[in-house]
Amino acid sequence: MSTETVGPDVPEPVVPPQPDTTAAVPAQAAEPAAETLPAEAAAEQAATADEQPVPAEELLTAGPEPEPASAEGGPRPARRLSTGRLLLAAALLGPVVGAGVGYAVQASRPATPLPALAAVKLAYPAERVDPKALAAAAPQPLNIDGDLRDLLLKRPDGTQDWDDTGARGSWQDAAEYAESFGDSRATFSRLLDKGFRRSAVIGWKSGETKYRIRLIQYRSDSASAAISWDYSGASGENEVGKIPGNPQSTLVIDTKPDHYADSTEQFYYGEAIARKGDLIMEIEVFAPSKVDRAQLEDIAKRQWERIA
Repeated sequence: MSTETVGPDVPEPVVPPQPDTTAAVPAQAAEPAAETLPAEAAAEQAATADEQPVPAEELLTAGPEPEPASAEGGPRPARRLSTGRLLLAAALLGPVVGAGVGYAVQASRPATPLPALAAVKLAYPAERVDPKALAAAAPQPLNIDGDLRDLLLKRPDGTQDWDDTGARGSWQDAAEYAESFGDSRATFSRLLDKGFRRSAVIGWKSGETKYRIRLIQYRSDSASAAISWDYSGASGENEVGKIPGNPQSTLVIDTKPDHYADSTEQFYYGEAIARKGDLIMEIEVFAPSKVDRAQLEDIAKRQWERIA
């Protein structure tokens, strides 16, 4: 029991209980907090740390650098070339590589010698040629400058004159010749275009059948083209042959009737054509029935003999 004198009873102050802060603070809080640096100082410190040399031992023992983190926090995936880029690269590199390989292969081969040039050796005659003798030996062009009416067949006895040609025949210019065709205007233009010079004609009539023979002369350089259109067969269905003894001739006999221009009168048509130089022989027959082929061949053969 205490012997100290005790004064009047004074109540002791009530001290509230202090919370135990030791248990509430986590373990990390017990460590002193790192001093926060400004942003500029932190960047300068990081740059200084990067410039410091790394010891060789650390470079040898260090592994590959980790992939940088992506925005989601995971490692960034490796980039891969698309199929289109791979094809484009192959298309660009293929010709270059092929050309290089081809050049290397060709450069390694030995040179191939070119064959010798083949040239015809010029030869000259031992003697000089006489121009006059050479011209005389060359084929002479057919020159028919006389009266073409003398070359026409004579009108057979017992026949009547037709087309007012007379027994000897008559001359025809391009306009008169074109009038015997339905399209006289186009025929006249073709005659002048093909180099028409002159024409002699004779015609006769025996019963209802009419006959006409023409000798048409063109310029020498146009006769070949003129004969290609001179055939004037009336219908599309006909018999085609040759004048006996003349393989270069044409003989045509229509199997269906035709009619005269601007008329309904029908007739059967037959024609024989042959050429000698710049002269064209044309024989026409207009008959009420199919033309007698033997008779047409006979007239054409006899007329050809007069100009051949």
